[in-house]
Amino acid sequence: MRAVVVVVGAVMVALAGCGGQTAPAAPSPPAGAHSGAAAAATRPARPPGAVRPGAGGSEGCSAAPVRRALAGLEPGGFSGVQFVSPRRGWVVGVDQILSTADGGARWIVQDRGGLELTSVDFVSARRGWAAGASSLLATSDGGRRWRILPEVCPLIRAVHFVSASAGFAVAGGTGISLGGGAAPETGGVVLATSDGGQSWRQLAAPADAQSVCFNDSVSGWLGAGGRLYRTTDGGRSWILTTAGVTPARPADPATMIVQCAGAASAWALDTGPGAAMSQMPHIGYHASPASTIPVFAEQYFPHPGVTVLAQSPGSYAGPLSALSASAAVYIDYCPACGYGTAPWDLATSGGASLTRRGNVGDLNWPVAASFLTPELGWVTGFEVDSRNPSRPRLYPRIVATSDGGRTWHIDYAASP
Repeated sequence: MRAVVVVVGAVMVALAGCGGQTAPAAPSPPAGAHSGAAAAATRPARPPGAVRPGAGGSEGCSAAPVRRALAGLEPGGFSGVQFVSPRRGWVVGVDQILSTADGGARWIVQDRGGLELTSVDFVSARRGWAAGASSLLATSDGGRRWRILPEVCPLIRAVHFVSASAGFAVAGGTGISLGGGAAPETGGVVLATSDGGQSWRQLAAPADAQSVCFNDSVSGWLGAGGRLYRTTDGGRSWILTTAGVTPARPADPATMIVQCAGAASAWALDTGPGAAMSQMPHIGYHASPASTIPVFAEQYFPHPGVTVLAQSPGSYAGPLSALSASAAVYIDYCPACGYGTAPWDLATSGGASLTRRGNVGDLNWPVAASFLTPELGWVTGFEVDSRNPSRPRLYPRIVATSDGGRTWHIDYAASP
């Protein structure tokens, strides 16, 4: 496909402020951590400011879209995970932030309450951010203390930082899904910061931003309107690298999730439009400066003009974890297949090879994943108890493998 350059301007619009298994329950916070009333006492108050209509549509300045996405999760559910080393990692979710310093053998509570978090992003063992329905948190000491950053309008949905100061975000929008860190289907915009998230500016970008990542301060990738774009000038202009699949109906837009990996490369997952008959249309991609290659597609998904190497791991799209410029993990799930059916594939050689690795053990609804190598990874999600079909119960899990999926163990479990 011949690349189409979408020049969207160099002007940045300033944003105004908007004001081993553990026990069934989360362990108590350690010394130095905080929770409940203590957390409220140690966090600074949100800064004042007039709420302005956001560029992301009527709900641009509202937490309602993300709260609707979180509404189906049981208390204690985890929606984001990141490991920066084999021992150091974090998970975030509806009502708590957990951290481990020993590879998941023991988890400590760093914060709890009505957090409504959907994604987490660390650039080192000390510097990190967590985004959610209505707030953006930051830490400079590995999460011993989390502080609230000034809010902007439209509200930030997910962030990706390339250093302690430089970061990018998708904000606003509607039709929020948990996949890819609460990516909006429509109406999202791209933001940038150069001061660690204290202030943000809006980048001119293609409409309906859904997911953004940068390899460095100038080279990055954007999923928008089900399409994949690339920038080499810090987001001043964007090049269309793949148009994805045209939705059958405008009411069923596709959602492009992207994760950067290695020098100027990325992995992406295009989901939708729609889902029916226990199938969700989705296509996996590998992107580099040279080309964007479709790797797999859900077998019943019509994708004319797109040639893939294989069918998707499963029937419903799950989380993606980019390992490097040449390797990534794609995890799916199958609602109709019953307990323990979360198939996953390892893509290598830039997507030229796709290897089936079996099922992620001990959960059947994967939500987020963080792999450091093809052998070592963690997945958050739920065990779904459907014995009462009218009211299925979701039990949060953190599961891990250190042998490429031959065996899995539960790092954290909320028991039935």
